[in-house]
Amino acid sequence: MTTPEQPPRRPEPPRPVPPRPEFAVTPLRATPTDTTPKAVAVSLSAWVGSFVVLAGIAGAIALDLGAVRDALEASVAADNPGDSATDITDTVNLTLIGSGAIAVVLILLGLLGIQLLRARKPAGQITLAVVGVLSVAGGVGLWTLLSDAGDATAGVLQWAPLAYSALVAVGVLALFAPGVSPWLRRNR
Repeated sequence: MTTPEQPPRRPEPPRPVPPRPEFAVTPLRATPTDTTPKAVAVSLSAWVGSFVVLAGIAGAIALDLGAVRDALEASVAADNPGDSATDITDTVNLTLIGSGAIAVVLILLGLLGIQLLRARKPAGQITLAVVGVLSVAGGVGLWTLLSDAGDATAGVLQWAPLAYSALVAVGVLALFAPGVSPWLRRNR
């Protein structure tokens, strides 16, 4: 209360606001962007290149099928001298048909993995990794099976399965480069 001798108090002017301190927040991790990482492009290019090499192997075998069969039959006959000619021919036929069937299955699974990867699904990375391991093993196996017939195809069967395996390995390793997993996890 105020008394008659004291005039009413005037309100005090507001105090000036102190200056705000400057601060900066630095994230612990870089935020992923929507741009496709270069490692994904490298991986996809390596996979497509491996499919081209595999088609080249199939083409080389198809163009010189008689010579490839003869070379493989001679190799099997030398390893198993007691087998009949029919058994040797059946073994070569089974080897060629089985190799072709496995190659088709691996290509189809690889294409599925590529589609999943392009849709930014983490399952694409896993699918291509599993298919890649199987493809590298299949490429080395194809090289060991058909290397005896390498001279029949002008040497294509001596180096092409290894080139296929190397391209697949590059395609798989590129999928695990930094930045690929965060890119896959980021929702569109």
